[in-house]
Amino acid sequence: NQITVGCLAHDFIPKSTFQWTDDSGTSLPSVQYSTTVNDNKFTGLSLARVSKSDWGSRKSFNCSMTYPGGSKSVNLQVEILSRDIRALMCSIYDFFPIDVKWKKNEIEETGFTTWPPKSFRNTFSAVSVLNVKNTDWDSKAVYTCEVTHKGKLYMKKASKGTTAVTLALNQPSPKELFNNNQAKLDCIVSGQDRSVVNDMRITWQINEHNVSDAITSTPNSRNGQHSKISTLTRSLSEWQTVNKVRCSAMRDNMTPVIQDLTVHKGGTVCYLHVNINPVNERNEVTLVCLVSSLEQQDYYIAWSEYIGQKTGNYVDGINFPPQKTQQGYSVTSVYYTTKDKWNNHMYTCNVWPAGSNSSMNPQAVISCVILLHNISVHVEDFALT
Repeated sequence: NQITVGCLAHDFIPKSTFQWTDDSGTSLPSVQYSTTVNDNKFTGLSLARVSKSDWGSRKSFNCSMTYPGGSKSVNLQVEILSRDIRALMCSIYDFFPIDVKWKKNEIEETGFTTWPPKSFRNTFSAVSVLNVKNTDWDSKAVYTCEVTHKGKLYMKKASKGTTAVTLALNQPSPKELFNNNQAKLDCIVSGQDRSVVNDMRITWQINEHNVSDAITSTPNSRNGQHSKISTLTRSLSEWQTVNKVRCSAMRDNMTPVIQDLTVHKGGTVCYLHVNINPVNERNEVTLVCLVSSLEQQDYYIAWSEYIGQKTGNYVDGINFPPQKTQQGYSVTSVYYTTKDKWNNHMYTCNVWPAGSNSSMNPQAVISCVILLHNISVHVEDFALT
């Protein structure tokens, strides 16, 4: 039957005490935690408990601190919204002075509350809140928060989304690395509303810098699911310098959807193993390539087939994300082939560690004898460096 409220104070000296009161001036019990940070100044946190009945009655509560350099206080005004009202909050950073306006469907709104900017460590921040009826929100009205600073207008729009979209950022295609010495990454936005998906704008960042070259976009529809694929291409030498990739998808009046990809570069010794599962009822043979290392590292794994002395192209298997093990980390790739091909071809698992100038020595497997549905397998192990 109680609610905890918190009060945070920065950069005070010497160590001081918080005081809590309600709107009648009555002191409230509280606990305090303080610690020193920069320049031996203190940062403190005080927690007070108030009853749910006081909280629900919209009382205000005051937190203050008095110290030799002066005093500071902050007032917490509780506002409980009715069930048919929701609050839209516009957060404003690094602007001062500012002028704030709200609009609904491009018509200016009144009755919103904007708190004056506060300064903390040379950074200003402010908040503006507009209460809207649920019926207006459900009607998909578009609300705009407009902030003017030194003659320049900044805007953010919000509305009830018409449909949800998902965003996926895939690892580079291993076969592209091996076949063409280039990294190709697909960023895929998907949803059930074709117009929404088609309107989505996909942007890229590499190492926190915007990039716009060597990017293609392709729409796709299948079984009622619509998608747009944006493909980023980089040469192998360029990809070796990449530490982080960000893909963002956005459209007007919708919150951006973001996916990040961090490139893990290890450099420790790793081990490569290939396992073969017997022929199943569909006459398929399953090859499993396992790469293990002490540290987490990304490995781009591709498969290739040898027909006699002829080398086939590199192809992608089904690659799984790194898994934590008792000994470190492991990455797995699975490749399916037919029984007939397995009898006549040699297969190699090819691994390219992220950030490396070259691939590891491959590991090859070949079927020697098939007798009474039992497979005798000869595995050629190559020395790893």
